[in-house]
Amino acid sequence: MFDTSLLDWLASNECPPVNYLSTRDLHGEPTSDVLSDLRSRVLHWAPLQEILALQDDSGVFARPPKGGRDARSTFWALCLMQRSGLDIRDEPVAMAVDYLDKHHRSEGAVSYTSGGSGVLPCYLGVATTALIKLGAIDTDLVRDSIEWLVDHQRFDHKSTRAGGTEPWPYRAPANFGCWETVSCYHGVAGAFRALAAIPPERRSNSVNRRLDEALQYLRIHNVYKKTSTNRPLFRHMIQPFLIGDYRSDLLDMLQAISDADPGLIREEWVKAAVDDMRDLTVEGKVVLVKNYGRRLIDPVPFEPVGEPSRFLTYQWMLIDRRFSTTHKSAVG
Repeated sequence: MFDTSLLDWLASNECPPVNYLSTRDLHGEPTSDVLSDLRSRVLHWAPLQEILALQDDSGVFARPPKGGRDARSTFWALCLMQRSGLDIRDEPVAMAVDYLDKHHRSEGAVSYTSGGSGVLPCYLGVATTALIKLGAIDTDLVRDSIEWLVDHQRFDHKSTRAGGTEPWPYRAPANFGCWETVSCYHGVAGAFRALAAIPPERRSNSVNRRLDEALQYLRIHNVYKKTSTNRPLFRHMIQPFLIGDYRSDLLDMLQAISDADPGLIREEWVKAAVDDMRDLTVEGKVVLVKNYGRRLIDPVPFEPVGEPSRFLTYQWMLIDRRFSTTHKSAVG
């Protein structure tokens, strides 16, 4: 059972998005009328309105200067809309998806620029994860991006070789070090999050194969640690954020593991990572340590950095419940 005081804190009217999401996902079985009323308040929340005001009539957010095409601000806005409980039925989301489809679907997959050199597994993974969770899984934009990840993304670790073998004609992944002897963690993390976000009943055999390969890579790293020490691969892994640009933190990775297969909590490497995440909380709350994405807006108006985050605490409680429920059913 969850701490009642934590649930009450999440259900505060101060933060309508988390009030809606926590009521929907953590409070028994609320009526459709209650959920509809709570959801109607989300779009009127001033911090979200501040983000939505950055979208122009074409659907792009914070268009870069001098007419350049850079979709990263739109990626980050989609991540914030997804965190707020919006989906493809909401006009700002639909407009942003349409904009990306028209201007940033190079060779099929999502590109952060307007060309193939902007198709990088880290950005592609982060954006595709948000798109799937926003309900855009049946769009060509998402289908083609998933196909790209299956065909091209690597999950290599020295002698362990895995991932797609289809050649990619652009040199950007090589230039950025995406696919060296040890595949770049950021790309593996983004790709894994996107593939794991696909509902199990919608996963093809090839997607399941790539998920297994990604999980083997993550086992080697105990989710997020260096193989030579017990330290995080990157400091940001234990500094939770709302916007991470191309990065993923420990909370994101546990979210993806629970999406991929909550039964993995039975494995010691996942249990240890969950315990590490629990140790980062303060009285059960996850503190917002930092944010990236200044090109979109600075500071991100949702919550103050350095304070407990309702958004991140809701995410953590949902993950913890999914793992705990799976573990209890297995023991029973």
